[in-house]
Amino acid sequence: MSVENIIKKIDADVERKIKSIRQRQKEMAKEIRDEIEAEKGSRMEEIRKREAREIKVMTNRIISQAKLDKRKKVLKVREEEIDRVFEQALKKVRELGPEEHKDYLRQAIGKASSLLEGNVTIHCTKENERIVKEFTGKIDPKLNVKADLSDVTGIKGESDDGTSLDMTIEANIQRMKKDLRKEISEILFAEET
Repeated sequence: MSVENIIKKIDADVERKIKSIRQRQKEMAKEIRDEIEAEKGSRMEEIRKREAREIKVMTNRIISQAKLDKRKKVLKVREEEIDRVFEQALKKVRELGPEEHKDYLRQAIGKASSLLEGNVTIHCTKENERIVKEFTGKIDPKLNVKADLSDVTGIKGESDDGTSLDMTIEANIQRMKKDLRKEISEILFAEET
């Protein structure tokens, strides 16, 4: 074999090796591109899922907050309506004269007389003073009467040791307010429950 043929054969071998290396590099580059694309697709899908979860969480949070706000507003309106019922009831009670309160006054004086010890003073309004004196005379003549209350319906009893008993309708309503609120709510909002 001649030198020229050897050189041609070497050139051909080198050329084949170069082509083979280039082909492998192209294939490797394609594999790397495919891996990058797959990784990009995977990450994009992961990002889409994460964003979808975040949107769902945010949406649920907004909906929950809106429901809570609505509930608070409904409760506030209900409370205002219930308070209005209490105000109207007290207004009507205060509009009644002493004659309409007679039974209540008699019971309140009797309770104060039986629960308080020692010298007991019954406090009332000027408007109720005559009736209160009439009842104290019948229930316990030792009871003292002072007409020093205003803007209340009923009496307050006080013993000389400082013990007191508030038997005004306002105080009774205040003591029973929790139970009354429930009953009023059931009446006013029966169709909603």
